[in-house]
Amino acid sequence: MAEDIGQESVREAYRWRESMWCSHCGASTRERGFWSVLINHFAPAANSAADLVNEPAFRALRIAEINRLNAGHRYLDGLDNLTYAEYPDEDIQALSYADGSFDLVLTSDTLEHVPDYELALTETLRVLRPGGSHVLTVPLRPDLAATRNRAGMKPVFHGVAPGPWAFVRRPAYDMKCLHDFAMDFDSKLEAAGFEVEVHGTGIEVVFCARRPS
Repeated sequence: MAEDIGQESVREAYRWRESMWCSHCGASTRERGFWSVLINHFAPAANSAADLVNEPAFRALRIAEINRLNAGHRYLDGLDNLTYAEYPDEDIQALSYADGSFDLVLTSDTLEHVPDYELALTETLRVLRPGGSHVLTVPLRPDLAATRNRAGMKPVFHGVAPGPWAFVRRPAYDMKCLHDFAMDFDSKLEAAGFEVEVHGTGIEVVFCARRPS
């Protein structure tokens, strides 16, 4: 995670969050938590992502996946009602989609790279139908008292491969961390107009942010 966390226990927790890959599908701890929330909400009898995407009720949902859900994208990719785009090619601060276009918006560790994450949340709320949900993760900093903007701080980049492997990943400027999110992030979702469910504790939290009916 960030070089300035200053707490080995927090750094170790992030290593755990971003590793422990499934030997079958390659999903990290964070990704498995994300899929667990989707299963819990949309197909409690399902045992896996593969089961979930074969559930008729889930397949009928209009879904926006903004940034690839890493190992999980291959399960979503076969859905007829999926709209997939990468940020910043599709600007989450000014989405091209019409009001009420989706039942479900999915973003995983995306908002920390967006200059105005509050505007982005306003946009995901707009494109959801009433009762629709934005399921998301952000990297939380339990060592911070409040969410902060990183302007003027030492640059931190997420997910950039080192050395000669950098060319196979997104450009570094796309991966720059612009915000450090603290454990107050649920209040940011509520301020944007969502009804919020928090799944998990600590840095492995997955948020289910629902647009009121």
